[in-house]
Amino acid sequence: MEYLKLAAVVIGASAFWKFAEMLINYRWQRKLKTAEMQDIRSQTNERVIGNWISWSDKMEERIQELEKNNKEMRATITRQRERINDLEVYIEELEHKLKKYQQKK
Repeated sequence: MEYLKLAAVVIGASAFWKFAEMLINYRWQRKLKTAEMQDIRSQTNERVIGNWISWSDKMEERIQELEKNNKEMRATITRQRERINDLEVYIEELEHKLKKYQQKK
């Protein structure tokens, strides 16, 4: 009978320690998974921020390029307006000369 009690105590203690070990292992695994998830989140955030900075830099370059092109186009338009004004004055002079010539006839 004492052997049975001793066996029951040994089996019970062994089961208790297995249960305690399993509980500790479960908590440790849960903490490990939480740490891995936090690491993944931080890596994702770093990539998102890096991509955003890269996109922002490229957009800044593109904006500067477009502003430069815009200045060039405005300068071209201004030169063309001046040329049109000069040609209108020249046309008026030619029309005036033509009228004088027609009046002399």
